Amino acid sequence: MKRIVITGFLIWLGATVALRLAGQYVFRAQAIALLAISLPLMVYVAFAVLRHTEQRALGAIALVAPGMLLDAISTIWFAQVFPNIRADAAPIFGGWLLFCNVVVLLTAAVLHTASRRVEHLLGDGGARRQRSA
Repeated sequence: MKRIVITGFLIWLGATVALRLAGQYVFRAQAIALLAISLPLMVYVAFAVLRHTEQRALGAIALVAPGMLLDAISTIWFAQVFPNIRADAAPIFGGWLLFCNVVVLLTAAVLHTASRRVEHLLGDGGARRQRSA
């Protein structure tokens, strides 16, 4: 889990630096476009980081927790942390953060459920093959 927490922190750090440098271009787009672009990206991140994790739900929490904690600070002091982004974009920023974190958490839940179904199907299939042999 420590690796996942560090990964989550590094993702937060990279995203925060990128927004500090070029956030004015990101929040120029419509909110729906931002969410549409972020959805597959967050699904990919969750899958890439959590695919080999046995406890995916706990891993997802560990992945998003550093960013959620630190983004609470960056959202409160939005204008100071991101002076390059117009102040009226703060609500979009907050909603976008929630959206991204929920997508990661739900992806982990879906991966968990899907892997259980596959294990169940493979387990039953293997038992049938053994009986017929």
